[in-house]
Amino acid sequence: MKLTKIYSNKNNIFNPITFNEGFNVVFAEIKLRENQDKDTHNLGKSRLMDLIDYCLLKERKPSFFLFKYFEKFKNFVFFLELKLNNGKYLTVKRSVSSNTKISIKIHKEKEQDFTLSSDKFWDYFDIPIDTAKLILDANFNLKSISPWDYRTAINYALRNQDDFSDIFKLSNFLGRHLHWKPYVGKILGFNADNLKRNYELAYDIEKSKELLTELRLDIGEILGDEEEVLTGLLDIKNKESESLQKQLDTFNFNKVDTENINKLVSEIDEDISELNKVKYYLSANIRKLNNTLKDEKINLKTSLTQKLFEEAGIIFDGQIKKSYDDLIEFKRKITTERKKYVKVKVKELEDELNLVTNKLEELNTSRSKKLSYLNKIGTFDKYKEVTSILLSIKTEINDINRKLTLSKKISETEEKINEDENEQSLTKALIKDNREEVTKDKQGVYSSIKNLFSIFVLSVLDKNGFISTKQNKEGNLEFYAGIMGDTGEQTGESDGHSYKKILCMGYDLSVSFAYSNADFVRFIYHDGGLETLDERKKKAFLNFVRTYSELYGIQYILTVIDSDMPSGVNFSDEEIVLNLHDNGQSGRLFKMPSW
Repeated sequence: MKLTKIYSNKNNIFNPITFNEGFNVVFAEIKLRENQDKDTHNLGKSRLMDLIDYCLLKERKPSFFLFKYFEKFKNFVFFLELKLNNGKYLTVKRSVSSNTKISIKIHKEKEQDFTLSSDKFWDYFDIPIDTAKLILDANFNLKSISPWDYRTAINYALRNQDDFSDIFKLSNFLGRHLHWKPYVGKILGFNADNLKRNYELAYDIEKSKELLTELRLDIGEILGDEEEVLTGLLDIKNKESESLQKQLDTFNFNKVDTENINKLVSEIDEDISELNKVKYYLSANIRKLNNTLKDEKINLKTSLTQKLFEEAGIIFDGQIKKSYDDLIEFKRKITTERKKYVKVKVKELEDELNLVTNKLEELNTSRSKKLSYLNKIGTFDKYKEVTSILLSIKTEINDINRKLTLSKKISETEEKINEDENEQSLTKALIKDNREEVTKDKQGVYSSIKNLFSIFVLSVLDKNGFISTKQNKEGNLEFYAGIMGDTGEQTGESDGHSYKKILCMGYDLSVSFAYSNADFVRFIYHDGGLETLDERKKKAFLNFVRTYSELYGIQYILTVIDSDMPSGVNFSDEEIVLNLHDNGQSGRLFKMPSW
């Protein structure tokens, strides 16, 4: 399909534009000296591409110029005429004010004017935009990109200034790789179903694992098989519930009395037993400490020691006697300090013992009172108590049933993860096998695109161009295109802005040429490109697109500013389909004051 004409219901403001089937130029002249150094000139050369995209039913966005300046454009109705691959023509009518209501007409003659046509004239009149897309898709019949619709192909056919930073990924593909990489794989000749399925499986597995984590946090930690443990616990609780319900039905609360007494005795007696142990420990320690407080006799006396020394024939006098006296005094001081400490410790233990003794008395009293109360409370109070217990157990049963449901969901999720991972392994293997098959096929579309891209890069840049792929560790295909040196390594020139832009254009052209005989879009619109090249390369590029567009029957539309033109090269009047300039309203796309 190709573009043949775009016009509006206001031809005096927006002049009709008729396109050639081959090479087309949207030419902008900067006549005013004050505008020579400006980067933007608001003439409308980029707006024309946007308008074509709008007529091909691009989704409405508030930032789009027709709606951003709605008051200026609200009365406009636009018509886009296209030549279908079967030789027929199709016109799309879309207004600004009722932009979701579309009219379509299929006709045999080109360059028609349907601005005054009646409602009944149209094959489809004021149909919803989503329905209109389906009708366009059916008539464009782009079988080469199935199951994708024509809008995906249009995104690459209309490459604007924002789309020259990446050869394969356009600016509007901001989401997951699933939304664009399988399509690129399809265009390059690979099995897109496997590529798409691998992304879907990876996404599903990731989401399932997130769900599994949430479920496990909700169900809590359970030792052993979850379902088995929960089922066993449910049986126990159901039996308790049945027993309590039977007591309520018969007004027989002997069992609950027994259970309460056992519970009471068990809990209080356990506390009493523990406190008795503490009491025994405290009493024993107090007794030991009190024994140490008894007067200790200091058996060391200087006179006795002196006599022993004399009997042994040793002189006990002077420094020896003084040191011995000091030792006796030191021992006396230690004994005094120790007694003070022991008395303080005994006091602390006695206070603690009193507390324990009082607590024991309280527990024994409480035990007696509660036993007495249980023997005295009436049937109605017991009924209320059993009802409360039953309600609590039923709440536990509901929680167990909920966890059983979660357990089942966990099992199902684990099974799904296992199945998806198995399928993913098979899908990765299929992608690998398909890649080997496609890359080895010298007659396939992949080989054709690679060869055409190499010819383009060599013709325009006088360098070696390449397109390649590889399978990454996730099993998906990665796509590469650029310039390589004589030894096969990719050079840094591929990443520079100047060459990146021209490489994007070369890729688009290579794809279109390779699909020239297939059910595919047969036009390309590039907004700029010459500004990145030197004089020789500009001439080489223009020569390439003129020659190869005619050779392969592809319609090529290029926007050019006069300052970017190489010397000695001119466009014919037939090639220039729109001539814009900055000297007044007549030179603009819309003949009205700038906005």
